[in-house]
Parts: sequence; structure tokens; C-alpha cells
Amino acid sequence: MTMLIVGIVLSFAVGALCRALDIPSPAPPSPIGASLVVAMTLGFVLAGMVHL
Repeated sequence: MTMLIVGIVLSFAVGALCRALDIPSPAPPSPIGASLVVAMTLGFVLAGMVHL
């Protein structure tokens, strides 16, 4: 759970830094691309929670 919180805080920090320095965000420019990133991240997190 701690790693999830650290990841969220880090992602917001990178986004804020990109905005403050006026550099392009390292994210896909379309909603479909952004949804794909979210889906991959959630899959990774959920797979880490499953103990087989």
C-alpha cells in the first residue's frame, strides 16, 4: 500500500514539475492512450496483490 501512495505522489510531482517548467508531459496526448496507461498500472498493482 505504501508503494501505491508513493507512486501516486511521484506521478503528481512529475506532472506539476512538467507544468511548472513548461515542458511536455510524459503522458499520451489522447484519452485512449491515457486510459491504456491507467489500465496497465491498475493491472500491475492488482497482480502484485494476488498471492498465488
